[in-house]
Amino acid sequence: MPYTLVGMSALGFDLVRLPGGARAAAVLRTALTCTGTDLAALAEQHPGDPARARWAGAVPVPAGRTRTAGELARDGIALRSLETSLLGDAAALERFLRHDALERTWVRSGDLAVQDPAASEAADVLADAALACYLEEDLAPQQRRSMVTALLRSGVTIRDHTVAVGLPVVDDVLGALASSDDAARRAWREVVDRHRSRPALWAPAMHRATWVLTVTDRLRVAADAQLAAAVAFGRGGLTERDAAYGVWNAVSGTVQALAAVDLLDEADAEVLLGPWQDVERAIR
Repeated sequence: MPYTLVGMSALGFDLVRLPGGARAAAVLRTALTCTGTDLAALAEQHPGDPARARWAGAVPVPAGRTRTAGELARDGIALRSLETSLLGDAAALERFLRHDALERTWVRSGDLAVQDPAASEAADVLADAALACYLEEDLAPQQRRSMVTALLRSGVTIRDHTVAVGLPVVDDVLGALASSDDAARRAWREVVDRHRSRPALWAPAMHRATWVLTVTDRLRVAADAQLAAAVAFGRGGLTERDAAYGVWNAVSGTVQALAAVDLLDEADAEVLLGPWQDVERAIR
């Protein structure tokens, strides 16, 4: 499936289940907020097409670990499959970075779209770094280092865990998530268990929250918040099993609701924020 700005929860779900997912999220956060100056600095460090071709040829770049619903059912190990099987793949990640995160660098006329040449080179640098992290399990250490070197040399600030989203209410929750102890992690798991009878309400509420963010031009900020949540999820000691069991959906719904909290319907806010409010009460 494709990764998109309106489906950031799905991208976050994949990232929190990958060893290099938090680092990939930091690169994607950087791409989302790149300025013209940043793009120029990145383009200046472009390693050249021959070097990039060597990376692509040295080790076959896998598409990902995506599996169909039929394959999962045949395996009979649904939870383990949810821990390890991706919704998207490397091609989807690169397309998201080039076309969604860097959407403003494209010039469009009718059905035609051309990316600014300097921005295209900057996109190469960002895509190489993001893929090196996303595919960490499948690439040799030397290749991974080569693929991230240009980004590191550019001097562009990488939006890792040290860079706040800028929405205080979101940053407070992500700070608490990132500093989770055993009690907090247990609270998330227990709360998800208690809310397990309400999955049918989560998806429509999430859809409406995303629609509100889209029409109020907050979608990119919310996307950055989802990526920051993916970073905080791992820093808080939550695992791919927690993600598969429903904790990621609870975290992602909380972040999406908080980004739209002043415009969200009360019933949808209760569905999306309920798990966090229960966790907060449990860890006080």
